[in-house]
Amino acid sequence: MPEEFITVKGARIRVIREGQGKPVFLFHGARFTADTWVSTGTVKAIADAGFQAISVDFPGYGKSERGNYTILSEFIRDLVQTLGVTRAYYLGASMGGEAVLGFALNNPEKVEGVILVGAVGVDKYKEKLVYLSGKKVLLIWGKEDTVAPIKNAKLITDAVPTAKLVYVGRQHACYLDDPEGFNKEIINFLKG
Repeated sequence: MPEEFITVKGARIRVIREGQGKPVFLFHGARFTADTWVSTGTVKAIADAGFQAISVDFPGYGKSERGNYTILSEFIRDLVQTLGVTRAYYLGASMGGEAVLGFALNNPEKVEGVILVGAVGVDKYKEKLVYLSGKKVLLIWGKEDTVAPIKNAKLITDAVPTAKLVYVGRQHACYLDDPEGFNKEIINFLKG
């Protein structure tokens, strides 16, 4: 996979890009990197479906420099600005899901759709979740996720009528249990 480095507010950030078309940003969880979405076949599946997959190493993860970021949703905002992207899809897993959610709620005009995979920290945003109303939202959870309770997903489905919840695999990192099923849900969502 072709990797490149982009300077975001002075930090050298690694991204893996494949495909053409509307951008789909992929953000990993705390134990993972941009390579996770390559190994699950997600980057290729998105590119093959006619979109541009952009898998990102968060600051201080993988091959990205730490920079001055404490709030990852602000990093997403700066990255998107640096790349000159006006609207895109955003996928985030676990910690990455919380970052994507925070970004989407603060920048709804930049969001085409959101995919949250076992997102943590959702209750922090309870009051703002309605800002996602009318957006395409896909929630993917493992059936036995012990890290991000299913009530996180329910908070979103209760506040956002357009949000759809699907179960893939069992564990928190459900994309490792069933990469094929996971990728199928994402492509259906993007094309739907």
